[in-house]
Amino acid sequence: MSEQIDYAEMLEIPVSTLNVTKKKSRKKREPDLKEQAVAAVNERAEGYEAHTEDALPPEAPAAEANVVDYGEGAVPEEKPRKKFLDSKLLVAEFAAVIGLVALILLTNVFWQDSAINTFFAGLVNPQEEAVQTIDERTYSELTLGSVVSDESVDCAVSDTGILSFTAECSVYAPYTGTVTNVSQGEDGLYTIEVGHTASFSSVFSGLTYAYFAAGDAVYPTIPIGYSDGSAQVSVALYDAGTLIQSYSVDENNDIVWDL
Repeated sequence: MSEQIDYAEMLEIPVSTLNVTKKKSRKKREPDLKEQAVAAVNERAEGYEAHTEDALPPEAPAAEANVVDYGEGAVPEEKPRKKFLDSKLLVAEFAAVIGLVALILLTNVFWQDSAINTFFAGLVNPQEEAVQTIDERTYSELTLGSVVSDESVDCAVSDTGILSFTAECSVYAPYTGTVTNVSQGEDGLYTIEVGHTASFSSVFSGLTYAYFAAGDAVYPTIPIGYSDGSAQVSVALYDAGTLIQSYSVDENNDIVWDL
């Protein structure tokens, strides 16, 4: 046994480091001692490897893993879970709707003038209440503009207080107001009546076209009609139904009160 151990230790020494010294001799050539030593060491090494392999216990069989194949990319199916809070919220919303409907029905029967009935009645039948502010100013308190779009138009005011011109141009209201009446004569020309304040009004006659209808608001910057110049256009100003005569027009055709 000790010899095998010695030879095993020799295996750790590389064979190339073995040196054999041979004395020169004139005798007949003897076998190469280096080759013999290497062969002997190799034989003992092979015997030692065979002995150690026989001493090893047999290999135990590999354990087989129990693996379930779901297929490539497959994921075990999970059952969806119902959210408890979602169901509770749905029930609460449904109960609130039922309660609101019941409240509306009860108030319709027992309290018809309630605030909630008034609110829903306003939604179903909206009523627009126009709040109109009555202008109580007199005509002399107002600053009027021109009734024509072109300063070159020759406007004249008669002794009776009728302003007239014959030209192709747009016609304007001298002040903000509301159209109270629009009519068309047998000659096809239009007459427009405009109320400016509670007492002051104006009437335009001989217009080729009328751009507004009764109830429309008019402004001094937007034309109320048009004249093609084929007929004379006349403008009359009234204070509480009385024709105003004390006014004239300046170089810009603006109406100026003669006070």
